[in-house]
Amino acid sequence: MRILKIITIALCLTLWPLNLYLANTQPDFVTYLIPAVLVTISFFLYKKYPNYYLIPIIFIGLFEKKLLPLSIIFCLFELLNKFNKKTLVLVIISFLIFLLNIPAYRGQTIFNKDYEAEQLILRNIHLYPNAILARIFQNKLRIYINKAADNFFALTDPNNYFFGFHPRPISINNQNLFKYPFLAIVFFLYGIFYIGECKDKKFIIFAFLSSLVSLIILQNFDRNDFILWLPVSLVIVHGIKKLSLKNQKIFTTISVLLILFALPEFLRSFVQKALIAK
Repeated sequence: MRILKIITIALCLTLWPLNLYLANTQPDFVTYLIPAVLVTISFFLYKKYPNYYLIPIIFIGLFEKKLLPLSIIFCLFELLNKFNKKTLVLVIISFLIFLLNIPAYRGQTIFNKDYEAEQLILRNIHLYPNAILARIFQNKLRIYINKAADNFFALTDPNNYFFGFHPRPISINNQNLFKYPFLAIVFFLYGIFYIGECKDKKFIIFAFLSSLVSLIILQNFDRNDFILWLPVSLVIVHGIKKLSLKNQKIFTTISVLLILFALPEFLRSFVQKALIAK
């Protein structure tokens, strides 16, 4: 049972980084990997030295400008959860880092001027019977709201993580990677259901929400969403552990099926890389 659990966890946790590595150049992969590594270091500090676990978080924006808000949001969550001077100082440092990098960051967000979207609004205004309704339903703010909503529903769509956005992959400059074996969704849902019993739930929630907000306001979150690998993986691992304790037969059945279906997925990843190389 223990070996089966280890194999299941290993297969679940390695597919996303493997596919990200195979689908990108090594320098690009390192760019997307570093923020996730910093979050992982923060998690281990959270487990062993909780007084210092926020320190790696504030460096994320220095390595990846697109994720600058993450540090502020994460530290604010901790400050609201438990106020102390150290956390307040980290919030201020994160905010200063953000201010110093605004020019580089702003160009990566949904708040860029979108000429085509503005022209579409002007065209749709004529569809309303009066100016008041037109201004309510067709305005520049609607552009940003629609883009943020599209990003939110894409990032919270289970298809994103377990089915590569199939059967209808999103077409806007997204690699549509297979991030987890599709049967891992069972463990993920089980982990969500029992998240209240997880010892690391505070870290998981803070990491997921701060990452989610940071990604929602990006013009294109593709590959930067690897920052979600740790919180999503922690939920899956929690689900694996809980199901193996509560119902060994179901856990064994799902794990064996996951292994059988996951191995071809891993093989397909290497075959696709070989074909692209040719």
